[in-house]
Amino acid sequence: MSLISQLDRLHYLDHFLLFSSTDYHTIKQQISHYLCPHQFEVDSSQILNTRLNGFSFGTSALYDLKYSAPVAITIDESSAHYLFRVTLEGECKIEHDARLIIQSPGIMTVSHPHSKNRIITSQHCRNIILKLSRQEVDTQLYKMLGHMVAEPLLFDCGISCTTEGVEAIIETLNYLCHAHYNIQHWDTISESFGRYLIELILLKVPNNYTAQLQQRGKVILPGYMNKARQYIARHIRNNIVLAELGKQCGVSVRTLQKGFNQYFHQTPIDYIRDLRIKLIHHELQHSQAHETVTDILLRNGINSLGHFSTLYKKRYGCLPSQTLRQAHAHCSSYFVN
Repeated sequence: MSLISQLDRLHYLDHFLLFSSTDYHTIKQQISHYLCPHQFEVDSSQILNTRLNGFSFGTSALYDLKYSAPVAITIDESSAHYLFRVTLEGECKIEHDARLIIQSPGIMTVSHPHSKNRIITSQHCRNIILKLSRQEVDTQLYKMLGHMVAEPLLFDCGISCTTEGVEAIIETLNYLCHAHYNIQHWDTISESFGRYLIELILLKVPNNYTAQLQQRGKVILPGYMNKARQYIARHIRNNIVLAELGKQCGVSVRTLQKGFNQYFHQTPIDYIRDLRIKLIHHELQHSQAHETVTDILLRNGINSLGHFSTLYKKRYGCLPSQTLRQAHAHCSSYFVN
């Protein structure tokens, strides 16, 4: 099946009209509401009939946007979302970091959060737009890499849709439209589907962490690094001193630091911190009804609730107290039923 045929199968979006208007102010307001804050310019000599279809799933959304006249859109730095754009009809030009991309059917482009983009569309331009929360994408990247990242995630801004990766994404979007239209109680599984879609994009769309993602799980660790992991796992609730860790592994602290940087792309301290956050997350999810966040943190050697909460939210997208409440609510529901 050709790519264009696959894109045509997104016809389920036709059933989810969000708005249709020829009024300039309405169009600007609604596009800002659904997609992102932006500046909007249009040739006043032509009637601008704009239609937006789509739906949300979890914190993500899928839209079908069509203009009947040329427009120029400037996305400002206040956006907190990635926008993956696939052209179905017409043509548009994307200006990003002094780079110009001509987008016609068969090309995907990406607008990054906190990054300025200018999009100039032709008459009858129609785009499918996948909107993903930066926080959700960063959280999924963290889980897949096993450590936090130092540099912002950046995708290749102009990607050919003839690649196997983007074709897989289009097939997944087709299924998403089908499921949203046909499956009852879709909302109960939409968030997990969103996480799957983000994982697929991270693996299939070229980005500055592609090499690390591909190598994850394929690296054979030297003996001293395996010893370090085992020692940390056994003593994760205690204060782990690097000098003692190096002694247990038979290497110097400097060698230990170089090893963690080479194989885990983070310092030993960051590795210990991330593992501790993961352990506490598990304990919050499986906590007893009488337990508090403070109980669980103190049990795991955490004394600074505020600092830990900031790190926890960056990884899981919520506060420890929210995870605990959800766990207790789920437990109460289980016993009631």
